[in-house]
Amino acid sequence: MGRSTFIWRRGVFGWGIPVALLTIAYQVVQEQGFVWRLVMTQHLKTGIAIAMLVFPLCGYLFGRYLWTTGEENYERMVDSSGEDREPRIRTR
Repeated sequence: MGRSTFIWRRGVFGWGIPVALLTIAYQVVQEQGFVWRLVMTQHLKTGIAIAMLVFPLCGYLFGRYLWTTGEENYERMVDSSGEDREPRIRTR
């Protein structure tokens, strides 16, 4: 899995959108309680728009952070293992 795929899967779709949906559901329950028929007030429309923009953006940034720290940790592990990246030329 490449960098972009990781960021979108783990950050946006794995964290940003689910958190946005949970936030929207919480906001609906706070405003209207548990109802069968949803009344779309202006306050609710604004909250949905903000949640669907802000949380996926934060998820993207979170995914980038996870990728970067994971790569840095991997580089640190490879460097500390004592193995050289380039093959050595053995001399007699």
